[in-house]
Amino acid sequence: MLAPLKDRSVLARSDADDDPEEDTETMLRNALREARQALRRAATQGVRQTVALTNEINRLSEENRQLRQRLEELENGQSIVALGQQLMALRAENDALISAARRVCDLNHGLRAAHGECERLSAAREQALDQLHTGIAQNAHA
Repeated sequence: MLAPLKDRSVLARSDADDDPEEDTETMLRNALREARQALRRAATQGVRQTVALTNEINRLSEENRQLRQRLEELENGQSIVALGQQLMALRAENDALISAARRVCDLNHGLRAAHGECERLSAAREQALDQLHTGIAQNAHA
């Protein structure tokens, strides 16, 4: 990049002189100014792109690190061991639930049988009471 001018008066346009050399010089100065502005814009855009790409590299590096860690866990079998332990615990819980369900079913059958026996005994008691009342009533009339 060009060094800045110390004397800015060189850039000032003289209205008094309409000399073709000055017109050429003015055009060259304008072209130089535009070129410097374009260079600044390009440099700013380059810095922005560099920052964006650096951020993307950092993000991808972190994702890569996480994937490598996950791959190491899978290669070491840690996740499979953890899943196996989880499966064994769930299997034990399932067996306990099946056993409890069987006990509930057995208790339900026993309860139904006891309820049926209670109804039978109640009917027998009612019949015995009826016979007793009938026997007492016949003895009282005799």
